[in-house]
Amino acid sequence: MAGKKKSESAAQPLRVVGFLAQKGGTGKTTLTLHCAVAEANLYGSRVAVLDVDPQGSAASWGRRRAAVAPEVLQAQPGDMAAAVEAARAAGFQFLFIDTMPHVEQPAADAARLADLVVIPCGPSVLDIEAIGATVQIAQALGKTPLILVNNGRPGSPIQKHAAEVLAGYGVPVCPFPIMRRAALADAFTDGRAVMELEPNGKAAAEILAAWNWIRQHLRED
Repeated sequence: MAGKKKSESAAQPLRVVGFLAQKGGTGKTTLTLHCAVAEANLYGSRVAVLDVDPQGSAASWGRRRAAVAPEVLQAQPGDMAAAVEAARAAGFQFLFIDTMPHVEQPAADAARLADLVVIPCGPSVLDIEAIGATVQIAQALGKTPLILVNNGRPGSPIQKHAAEVLAGYGVPVCPFPIMRRAALADAFTDGRAVMELEPNGKAAAEILAAWNWIRQHLRED
């Protein structure tokens, strides 16, 4: 794992990244938390995660976590805008929104509030077919989402094929898919991320590559 990069200016305005997936089982919470940890650890930014999923998986992870960053906040879906403004007033530099699946309005609200929308998608045909609704939510609000292929199979061409098909949606697809690796789940046992559990492991390298690619798009906006 690369060493920490220089912390960006404390005057940096809040950047909001919304992770959206109308289909369940895409690994949305796992990716949200890992990208949040990557930003905090690699760039030294003041980072928060906003959990608006009633299941509260991100918040549960935050309670198990020993490290201070990222801070995990909770809000009801209807209070999302107020929670974002509270994070802005508190001086956070990045806010990652973990939304609930299957419900269109919270996804639309998160997309509206976000500077950048990230849509996790599994590599199967069913996953690819289901992603259209989420892409449409973002595009209807004038946002160009990014697609991140998750739960890939190491040694299989399925994620490459998935990326080629997903390109048909006309939005950027991350060239660094995330493989299905045990370390991603193992790290969550005590509130860590793979960069902390296995900093030199393949899962950590994949997360960091994906987040740096996503982050570059954020900086270009």
